Amino acid sequence: MKWKLKPTLNQALAVLSAIAAVLGIITFFVVFYNGGTYVVASPLPSGSTYTSSTAQAVATSTATSTAAEATSTASSTLADYSSIYGQAPMAWTEGADTISITGADLNGSQLTLTLAVQMGQTAECVPMDVWLVADENGDLTAPLTTQFSFPDSGTCEGVPGAFYTDQQIVFNVDPTTLPLIFTTGGTSNKFFELSTTPEGGITISPPPTSG
Repeated sequence: MKWKLKPTLNQALAVLSAIAAVLGIITFFVVFYNGGTYVVASPLPSGSTYTSSTAQAVATSTATSTAAEATSTASSTLADYSSIYGQAPMAWTEGADTISITGADLNGSQLTLTLAVQMGQTAECVPMDVWLVADENGDLTAPLTTQFSFPDSGTCEGVPGAFYTDQQIVFNVDPTTLPLIFTTGGTSNKFFELSTTPEGGITISPPPTSG
């Protein structure tokens, strides 16, 4: 007599549970472990087209735009104007000495005036009495350069009859307030106006008179 074994319901469930466990382990290693690298699902909603390449393109575009804007601002702020004069646009006397402007350079907020000094027949210290008129009240701003430095003495003491060139006097200025007004102070006390030209030059002339 042959006996036929009928599997019970509990046995069937046990077999199915074992198979499910094995499949779960295999799925874990396939999905969450890929060659030693864990895969993190994207937090973006399904169907989103915003990829890492899109983010990189946007960041690159923003950085390029910002850099171009910064370069443009720096170029306009630090514009350079310069002129050398064959004939001095302004000259004045201090005692027996004659001082004249032979060049000007405006680079950003730094203004440099180049002067020539013709000494008289007396050895003396030539004063540097050029001042920036700061406002309508007549307040004056002194230059950063405090005195002349002649090559033969290293000081403001000039030799009688000598002619000194390339003597520079430097000011800190606000280029947005052009034209600028200056005074020679001292006994001459002359005024002159400094402005820039569209061609990149600098014009020096007596200030306009009203009335």
